[in-house]
Amino acid sequence: MNEILIRRDDYRSPTGAINASDTYYAGELAATTNQSVTVPTGAGVVVFSANGDFYVRYDGSAAVVPTGAINADTVDLNPGTRTLSGVTALNIIAPATTKITLAFYK
Repeated sequence: MNEILIRRDDYRSPTGAINASDTYYAGELAATTNQSVTVPTGAGVVVFSANGDFYVRYDGSAAVVPTGAINADTVDLNPGTRTLSGVTALNIIAPATTKITLAFYK
């Protein structure tokens, strides 16, 4: 599994671009249906990309699309990049059918 590296420009300043992963997961989330994804062994970072809104839960419990008044919750809306220290499974849900990719790095 590749390490995540930030590309630097000719002046050694970070560009925001990262290297390609060699461990990708891709699929489609059915509307309002939790999907659990086991974190690959050795993964320390995940980069998410999707064509619609989605929520992620990192504590092993099923994700639920939030409704009603604002209150404390444990789902993360449209995360970009997250570290995975101590995380063994990602639970992902979307309010509508959504295509998603997960790129894992060590």
